[in-house]
Amino acid sequence: MFIGRFILLFLLVLSSNAEAQRILIVETLQVPIVTTHTKHIVSRLKRLDNQLEIDVFDGNGQSALIEAHIQEKLACRCFDLLIANGTLAAKIGKKLLVDQGIPMVFVTVADPQGAGLTMADNSSNHFITGRAYSVRRGTKLEIVNQLFKNDKVNIGIVATTYPAALTDIRRIEVIAKEYKNIQLTKKVIEYQDVSNASLDDTYLAAYQAASAIQSQVDFFWSVNGPLSEKSEFVPAMSILKPILYGANIKSVQQGALFTVIPDPEWTGKEIANIVVRILSGTPANKIEIRSASKNILAFNVKTATSLGVVIPFSLLKIAGEHVYH
Repeated sequence: MFIGRFILLFLLVLSSNAEAQRILIVETLQVPIVTTHTKHIVSRLKRLDNQLEIDVFDGNGQSALIEAHIQEKLACRCFDLLIANGTLAAKIGKKLLVDQGIPMVFVTVADPQGAGLTMADNSSNHFITGRAYSVRRGTKLEIVNQLFKNDKVNIGIVATTYPAALTDIRRIEVIAKEYKNIQLTKKVIEYQDVSNASLDDTYLAAYQAASAIQSQVDFFWSVNGPLSEKSEFVPAMSILKPILYGANIKSVQQGALFTVIPDPEWTGKEIANIVVRILSGTPANKIEIRSASKNILAFNVKTATSLGVVIPFSLLKIAGEHVYH
């Protein structure tokens, strides 16, 4: 009995003296879905292990800032695991962590393969895992088809050359060819992230491009990327034409007709669980990279009414509490 108590006391002393494990979260840009993911990840991590030290950095959408911060933290060996929140942060994290012996978990990345995050063989990117921020594009366009019952729909897409946006556009274009009633018109603006001023110029150019094509389209459509995630995107674009598909729940609350996205709370829990597994000794490449396992469907019925669209009860039932007026 005495020996057992002594061993338990010894283990407790070791545990209390052990250095806290340090997590660095680098956000590409503080837009709603990124910050929401961070919030749920941090909340879940604290529940799982309240000894973790968590540092959050806002990259402000600028590659140079993100790279400089990660390099600074690498120089002092100030973190044991990187959570890269957003495609830009993940691509830079991958480049800098090669051969550093530090694992990386990504989140809010729509196309991990296109971003070069998935393994090409058994040795490449062995330190990386995460969850893809993706829902089948066919699901979105099939919802459009159900809502408009094969009526012709002209959709305008205005986006930047941010990697996730380009991937989203390419895939939507392929799927749209299956629907004779859905026509796409796109304008793509160069994503410039050298400074805050260049980002502002990028967004201004995007809104000007939207004005240029508004007469050709019935609606605008949000694709993955910082532009669609900006809180002013829906209000500004809605002045020109209604937003058919929004990038997040907030956009539907603001007036976009619908969205279907991975559940950020559920994804946050999955990412936190992955982090704890890795810190407990599981190699990152032993944890499957896949899409989040739970989605949210949301509708704005006020917008639907103004457009003369009847949302089928079956879809409203799936949306559940995410029906807004």
